[in-house]
Amino acid sequence: MDSNVPVPVDHQLAPPQYNELISNPLEKITLDVGGHKFTATINSLTTKSFLFKLLLQGDWKSSLQEDQSIFIDSDPEAFRHILQYLRRGVFPLIYDQKKGHNYKLYADILAEAKHFGIPKLECWLNDQLYLRCITSSTVWSSAYKNDRIPTGFQTTSIWGSDVTSTQLVQQDVNTVKTPICPHLAEDRSPCPKRSCYLSLGTMQDNVEKYRWAEVGRSIRFIQGWCSDSGKEFMEHWGRVSRVAPPPKPESQRTVQTKQ
Repeated sequence: MDSNVPVPVDHQLAPPQYNELISNPLEKITLDVGGHKFTATINSLTTKSFLFKLLLQGDWKSSLQEDQSIFIDSDPEAFRHILQYLRRGVFPLIYDQKKGHNYKLYADILAEAKHFGIPKLECWLNDQLYLRCITSSTVWSSAYKNDRIPTGFQTTSIWGSDVTSTQLVQQDVNTVKTPICPHLAEDRSPCPKRSCYLSLGTMQDNVEKYRWAEVGRSIRFIQGWCSDSGKEFMEHWGRVSRVAPPPKPESQRTVQTKQ
């Protein structure tokens, strides 16, 4: 479900004087996040994060630690994904084919996205758009007859790499009359000897014939939902992001109330 939450005014573009306050946007900065060190340029940190824009304005070097790093009070694992997004604009899709999405880590990253003022990442996580990055469907192969399936048959994916979890599924069953050799009639087994003679009156038994199909799960990757420049995400962002309207003056509210 779309969040449809207005974007605060202070979460828009940086103020006009911002570029003048950053003397060297390509300068490298070392961040101390919970004892883990990260290195990034000022440009990477400030392009999408409003908190870093404010932090790195003016005389920010006076707040450096002894090792010339900036202390950031954040979880290192969540911040790793935050930094990766700030660098390339690619959302942190954390998905495993067997386990699915890592919702706990998504929640941690969302809290950090709110703290650092990253509205597009916050929107992607809050609206659970990671569910739109991957779609799955069921695909079928051609059917197999039971007499063509060797003992211990193991299914293998004969499609592309996007098909996983293949298995055999029974489609239908046909019962047919099959001649049974008289001297093997007790265990209802066909005689393996070519020299065995089957007369017209040979006993016949009901034998079930099966048809099987190999079924797989196809996973498709939708790139347009995986970055903040993707077509699908940009259309979604255009619908839900808007500047909050300023509050009406008290005089106007009073007039409307009287009417």
